[in-house]
Amino acid sequence: MSWGPDLWDSYHIVVGHVAKGATDLEDVYGKFVKEKAELEKEYAKCLRKLIAKYEPRRIKKENNNEELSENSGFRTFMIETGYQAGQHELLAEHLSKVVVK
Repeated sequence: MSWGPDLWDSYHIVVGHVAKGATDLEDVYGKFVKEKAELEKEYAKCLRKLIAKYEPRRIKKENNNEELSENSGFRTFMIETGYQAGQHELLAEHLSKVVVK
C-alpha cells in the first residue's frame, strides 16, 4: 500500500488516527509520570524521616575526643542517605514541573 493510489482520499482519516494515538499516549505517559513524581516525593520524605529517627549522637572516645570509627561510618552513611533523599526530591520536582504540565 502506498500513499498515492491507495490513500490519496484518506488523508483526514490517517491524520485523525495518528492524532488520536498521540493523545492516548500523552494521557497514559502523563498519568505515569505524575504518579512516579508522587512516589519519588513520598520516598524522599520517608528517607528524611528514617534519617531523623536513626541519626546517631556523637560519642567521643575518652582519651583523645575522636569519634569512634563505627559511629563515624554510620554518620557518613546517614549523610549519603540524605543526599539520596535530596536527589529523589529534585527528581519529583522536575517531573511534576517540567514533564507533567
